[in-house]
Amino acid sequence: MGLSVTSLPLSLPVDLMSEFCNLPGVAAITPVGQHLEMKGENGLGIRQIDGVDFESYRQATNISIVEGQPLPASGDFVVVDTRYSATHRIKPGDSISIFDRQFKVTGIYAPETGARMMIPLATMQEELGAQGKCSMFMVNCVNAEEQDEIARRMVERNPDFRVIFTRDLPKIFSTGYKGFNVFLNVVAGIATTISLLVILLTMYSTVSERTRQIGILKALGASKPFIAGVFIKESLMISGIGVLCGLIIALLVRFALVKLKGMRIGLEADYLIIASLSGIASGLLGALYPALRAAGRDPVDALNHE
Repeated sequence: MGLSVTSLPLSLPVDLMSEFCNLPGVAAITPVGQHLEMKGENGLGIRQIDGVDFESYRQATNISIVEGQPLPASGDFVVVDTRYSATHRIKPGDSISIFDRQFKVTGIYAPETGARMMIPLATMQEELGAQGKCSMFMVNCVNAEEQDEIARRMVERNPDFRVIFTRDLPKIFSTGYKGFNVFLNVVAGIATTISLLVILLTMYSTVSERTRQIGILKALGASKPFIAGVFIKESLMISGIGVLCGLIIALLVRFALVKLKGMRIGLEADYLIIASLSGIASGLLGALYPALRAAGRDPVDALNHE
């Protein structure tokens, strides 16, 4: 059983760890860095990455590598937990994009604790310009019954510290950013619905404006599938152009923000494909009713339409 002593992200000097090592009841202690990336599991949202000294982290948390090799002390390497490996089909030797570069997966660990992925603390410190700093200390207590007393002693020495018991970390990590990610998913769903309604309204107006042309086509022998296909193809073409323009704008905005503002913005291929297919699908669904309405028009009424 253990607890964690936290402060702001990568603001604690690692040297402070020596103040806690000799406290009665402390079995092991390890520094941990925390970093948030605006890149959720589907390309939208937030994910957390921990920077650790793996050997001391293993002693403090009792995790173990179940497949592959332990995390090296430095370099572009990452280990992931068993759930992340299963849900994302990640195995040792694969790569994960972190800090806009590829990190090689060296191993898979269990049990689940903290973030879903860990990189060397030294690598995180170098990337964030915070050498010798960490976000928190994880402390393993000899006896679970002494956690409260050890926490009290630590806070007495450093009143600005916040102590969180390790048993509460999974709940904190699972709920801390859940609301934000749900909000982003709702926004994406609303955008898709609006695009469907816009296509529906546009194609409905197009059918009304071309009623006489539809009558001429039917008088010339055009079948219902042919007439419906004309409007569906037009809708798909409009949707395709819209998706292409949207992708170009997204890439240009990302380029501008990265170059001018120094921001890190990831556009994952899987998410781009899903967004593109959603745009095409909304265009197709939005055109179905107007297309079927056009195909079902009576040719005599259509020819007499003004």
